[in-house]
Amino acid sequence: MDQPDIWAYGLAPDILLDEADQGVNLRSPSGSISITDRSEVTLARKLAQGGVSEAVLTACLAPNPDAADACAAFLFRLDQRGFLCRFVIQNSLAISVCVPQRAPETGLPTFKPRKTFRLSPQTLLQPEKKGFRALVPGSWATVNLLDPQIGPLLFKLSEGVEATQVTNCVPGLELHAFEALMRLFAWCDLLDGTAKTQPPMHEVLFHSHTRLGFTRTKLGKTGKPQTFRQAAKDIPDIALPLPNVADLIASDPPHFLVSRSRRSRRDQGRTPINLAQLNELLFRCFYQENGHRSYPSGGALYSLTTYLLVNRCDGLVPGLYAYDAASHGLTMVTKFTRALKGLLEDAAASANCASHTQILLLLSSDMAITRTAYGDLAYSLTLKEVGAVYQNVQLASEAMKLAACPLGTANSLAFAKVIRQNVYDTPLVGEMIIGSSE
Repeated sequence: MDQPDIWAYGLAPDILLDEADQGVNLRSPSGSISITDRSEVTLARKLAQGGVSEAVLTACLAPNPDAADACAAFLFRLDQRGFLCRFVIQNSLAISVCVPQRAPETGLPTFKPRKTFRLSPQTLLQPEKKGFRALVPGSWATVNLLDPQIGPLLFKLSEGVEATQVTNCVPGLELHAFEALMRLFAWCDLLDGTAKTQPPMHEVLFHSHTRLGFTRTKLGKTGKPQTFRQAAKDIPDIALPLPNVADLIASDPPHFLVSRSRRSRRDQGRTPINLAQLNELLFRCFYQENGHRSYPSGGALYSLTTYLLVNRCDGLVPGLYAYDAASHGLTMVTKFTRALKGLLEDAAASANCASHTQILLLLSSDMAITRTAYGDLAYSLTLKEVGAVYQNVQLASEAMKLAACPLGTANSLAFAKVIRQNVYDTPLVGEMIIGSSE
């Protein structure tokens, strides 16, 4: 390896060294390596200390004549698995470290002089206890910046900097350290032109945080959920009668016909939907019996609360209502206001409708419940649950000869103000327009 005084090594932060009878195990959340060779056991224990140069590692194997080759081979093996951190050293101090999230796709690139070095527009900076963490969403590794003198370099890289000008514009940064940094930056897709063409950053962030393989972090049910507390009153303002299930079964068309005729129906009838129809729709789609509803939910948490923005419904005063799934009832949140009218206007624009919907169904999620149980998967699971609700409501509406259409978005900030909740703790995550079809 070139200029060994530039590089130092250590185990990645999520790699644990466990002592075993015949050696050591290097354990990650996604796999482990069993090491029994005495020389490699010595190297592994030294690497667990972090920031060790290859010269020091080689000296640990003295007087083995093949110490240098054995050390290089072991480092290469760990590098290939993504178990190895790589430090850039200047004046005996670590100024940056490459931290793997998974195995690298390629080896460390050589330094390629170019006219201008520029940061990728996909680069994100996150403050750490010491310095900053630079990353491109979806990349195999991050680069932690540990020295204050790299701050001016980042500013210059945002503009574009020539390698020959680095020593002039970033005092104290030696040229060989700059070259080593640029190799790490290129390796981790932090330089413009080194990363593959990617979709919008928010999509990559979302995907890389909610799908396996991007990091070694475990995804799934990793915690115990909080006890669900219904936001509405214990006793709803309007107690709804439970429909006769036998009658619904007898009158329903076959599921195959319903699913084949399902459509997003934006055109609503002149006669508004009535309370009896709304009662049946809520019972079919949201009523909670023995801890379960008619749609799937991650861990059966059912974090969604259903709100009904009633514009025209025979038997209900216009306003915003919360549905109590356990008690099968409605509680008025607020009478009809200008803010609610704004939500109806947004819904009409989203659905490309000339008139306002009879009822705007709004889905809000208590994110604390899902976050506690599923961590980073919480929002992804919430959106999957919303999708299940959309299909559930559309099928029920089709069977009941109602008009229903899912929407793509609504004004989350306005809705949060209406229900007086934090926009991220109980976000608005789904919307549908519902009404009569005749």
